[in-house]
Amino acid sequence: MTTPLCFGLVRETLPNERRVALTPEGAERLIAEGHAVLVESRAGEGAGFDDGDYRAVGARVCLHASEVGRDCDVLVKLHGPGPAEHALLRENGTVTGFLHLGTPQAESLRRHIRDHRLNAIAWELLEERDGSRPVLEAVSAIGGRVSILLACQHLMARGGGTGRLLGGAPGVPPLNVVVIGAGAAGEAAAREASRLGATVTILDRNGRALTRVARRVQGIITDIASERAVDRAVAQADLLITAVATPGRPAPKLVSRKQVRSMPTDALIIDMSVDEGGCCETTKVNHKGGDYIEEGVRHLSLPNLPAEVARTASIVFTQATLPYLLAFGEYTVAGALANDSALRNGTVYSRGRLLNTIVAELSSEPLG
Repeated sequence: MTTPLCFGLVRETLPNERRVALTPEGAERLIAEGHAVLVESRAGEGAGFDDGDYRAVGARVCLHASEVGRDCDVLVKLHGPGPAEHALLRENGTVTGFLHLGTPQAESLRRHIRDHRLNAIAWELLEERDGSRPVLEAVSAIGGRVSILLACQHLMARGGGTGRLLGGAPGVPPLNVVVIGAGAAGEAAAREASRLGATVTILDRNGRALTRVARRVQGIITDIASERAVDRAVAQADLLITAVATPGRPAPKLVSRKQVRSMPTDALIIDMSVDEGGCCETTKVNHKGGDYIEEGVRHLSLPNLPAEVARTASIVFTQATLPYLLAFGEYTVAGALANDSALRNGTVYSRGRLLNTIVAELSSEPLG
């Protein structure tokens, strides 16, 4: 029997974030199951969804985010609430999103969650029994494809490059694309680059991951990411894509300044792990959207690449998260967290008690 819940949706406040955490179609599904959906006005505007789209499926549009927070049981977000949004989290309520609660910046949010006995479900930590991470992988795959599309743009003259095609042309060799990381993001980047005709090498420390990608993407070169292999591959890379992250932890530093200096003239680096601190020693966050030069190499270190295709990415995010939101109504939030192993893995706090060992380790906060 479904327990009616009120789901709340507010505008994301992260710089350049255009996505929305719940599309009108997702809201319609929740409403059809007997739930209520509150939407802050213009929450979906950046992704091409207007208030009328939400009203048409039965959602109630609120003028201010505070109205949403006051009345909702579950606050549905893409990112962790910032300090100005803490007041949106009502006592004993639930918040979902890519929360990254182990970072120093999340200290005030952790305190608020404890003090108000909140449930906090981090999509980056949600993991099914088979080891898959449905939400993280869906979003990462979008980012991987976008990284190659942006690379194409920035290699052209209009994008500040010298005017080169990834796939070359008759009599002109294709560019060498090196992808470090064979997860969902790396695989998607490798597939997109290969489709455009580039010579693609993908490296990872996990041989099984390389085997999986090699089966799915024909014609690519795979290699174990030893220090020598990374040295060799980076030195030949016209385009370097780094896509390695450990959920809940900072990204490992895999490419040194010395290796960056070894890259060819006109090379470009896109560090997809910039949101977790980056895999290159030369990575720095660049919210303005342009590139920068470090060690003689152009870098495009844009956080949150899926926001570049906000409508598509919002639909993908909603499709990935909706089954878990529906489970809250089917079993109650407490029941879903207790009985669904994936949700249990993604639960950082339950009624204000810290349950996640990674966050406990990184924050030095004791488990509840």
